Amino acid sequence: MTELLSLLTSGWGGWITALVAGTFVGFIAGLTPGLGGRISIILCLPLAIFWDPLGAAVFLFAMHAVIHTATSIPAIAFALPSTSGDAATILDGHPLAKMGRGGEALGASLSASALGGVLGAIAFLLCIPIARALIAWFGPPEFLVLAVAGLSMVVTLSGRSLVTGFLVALLGLLLAMVGRDVTVSAGRFTFGVPELLDGLSLAAFVGGIFAVPEMLSRFEIEGGDKVRAIETRFKDVLRGMWTTFRYIPLVIRSSIYGIVVGIMPGVGSSVSVWMSYDYAARTVKSDIPFGKGAIAGVIAPEAANNSKEGGAMVPTLFFGIPGSSSMAIMLLALHVVGQEIGPNLLTTNIHVSLVLAATILLANLLAVPFFFAAVPWIVRLTALRRQHLVPIAIAISLFASMMEDMNMATLVQFAAGGVLGVALKWVGWPRAPFLLGFVLGPIAELSYIQTTQIWGWAMFLRPMTLAMVALFGFGILRSVLKRRPAVADTALGKPDGLVAALLLLIFCTAFLMTLRLPAGASPAPLIVTSLGMALAALAIVRSVWPTGQKREALERFDWLGTTTLFALGVPIAGLPAASAIYTIYLLTRMKVRPMTAIISAAILAGVQLGLLSLVLDLRAEPLVQGYLLWWMEALLR
Repeated sequence: MTELLSLLTSGWGGWITALVAGTFVGFIAGLTPGLGGRISIILCLPLAIFWDPLGAAVFLFAMHAVIHTATSIPAIAFALPSTSGDAATILDGHPLAKMGRGGEALGASLSASALGGVLGAIAFLLCIPIARALIAWFGPPEFLVLAVAGLSMVVTLSGRSLVTGFLVALLGLLLAMVGRDVTVSAGRFTFGVPELLDGLSLAAFVGGIFAVPEMLSRFEIEGGDKVRAIETRFKDVLRGMWTTFRYIPLVIRSSIYGIVVGIMPGVGSSVSVWMSYDYAARTVKSDIPFGKGAIAGVIAPEAANNSKEGGAMVPTLFFGIPGSSSMAIMLLALHVVGQEIGPNLLTTNIHVSLVLAATILLANLLAVPFFFAAVPWIVRLTALRRQHLVPIAIAISLFASMMEDMNMATLVQFAAGGVLGVALKWVGWPRAPFLLGFVLGPIAELSYIQTTQIWGWAMFLRPMTLAMVALFGFGILRSVLKRRPAVADTALGKPDGLVAALLLLIFCTAFLMTLRLPAGASPAPLIVTSLGMALAALAIVRSVWPTGQKREALERFDWLGTTTLFALGVPIAGLPAASAIYTIYLLTRMKVRPMTAIISAAILAGVQLGLLSLVLDLRAEPLVQGYLLWWMEALLR
């Protein structure tokens, strides 16, 4: 049995197993309305530990490559978007489903996604020799420009207000500086807690800020009853796939949009999706108007949505700069499983790049037979109530966070990330800039220190630096000029001023603490805290306290309070037991049958115990069995 497990989790056998498993898990995750790529990566981290680092990377990339293929199914069938990129697919896909052509729309989306994914993988392979030539010109100044460009471009495209986007990104940068600095190893913002000297846990904080608010928001979605499943016939799916091949020029053009936008750090998928949809609406002749059921309106965004993964892999893997918010979480996942990235993937470890490119290509092709095998029941699965996933998904997310570091600090960071994420989502502020700031912070600070110490202002005499500043500067300026006027905060009825005031307090406290740091550890925090105080003050001036929606706020904090008690209960009852209690409580509140809730909780706790037993001595870990039981056993001894 041990030899069989070794064969399936290492070497070529392990990579093939990881490819198939990742494709299957990604397809199922995509079918589940509301999960999307970012949350799925976090939830599937515990599964990745079964493979060696490269096998785990294959599993994660295969899973992520096909998620967007599967998310089109609930989008077309029920107009339920799982990601921002699905919104364009809904415009024509759902009208087609209501016209009785749902199978045709699903077939078109499947083939367009597969072709887009294959073209993205080919583009990634073609970029390898180009990146190898460029990497010789790259030094700290160029990495600094890349990091700043990634931050600037994501906040430019992240919401109604540039001020809030930049403010959230600065908060991410500030929290990325917690721990020892890179020059004199002085502890920063640790408040005397030894566990914080190594920095905040990426897995815990990111899991909290994304998974918790996304899952809790499912309680606010109206219409909790099951949606009637549409009929899909095999021949209709085949007809839709054949239709896609009549639009090959559109597929290629849309895929190019996705690849190019994916390569641009921090821009994300929604930009390429809407660019390709706009191109199709302007150039493709259709008997049915776009927005009313034009098949080309499904093909274009789906091709762009999947092809952008190949483009986003270029800055993510070769330079450590996330090509999108999903790739930022992928960086976290690769760090957790121990897979190194960076320029060495172009030289000594180029085989890793080739394996991952093949993974993207094969996963997209493998998704096609998965789709056909599931056609008889696949749409009915997407009609599950999304609220029922909430307790299980949050428990798995906490479990994934604690797989990296099993201690109390991880629990506190997960809870803090959850509170921050809910607060930002509540007032409508973007969270993607925080994630990019959190991930890019160490790269930006190290590059800034090296650049100022070695080059100073002479960095602008470097040809590559000048070219990158001009290119990214033009792109950012163009995006700013094309932005629509911001919506007034008062129209949203949300207490932006309260959140901005709390952020001002955080930045002021950090600024005062920075003044007491050694000279070598303070330059970057001084810049970030000064900008943060200025923008927080500006956000307060622009805000108005709301007059309504108090009931909505109380309901939201009811669910948040339950989730907070779950996190606090883990040390007392243990992770599996607390997860089971949390799951049973919320499922019964949602009027799920008690026996179903108990069985679901038992399965979840059993899976957690099984996975933990592979990597930990359960009796030596108080957070697994709970301090209460641990103390009682100690007294009995």
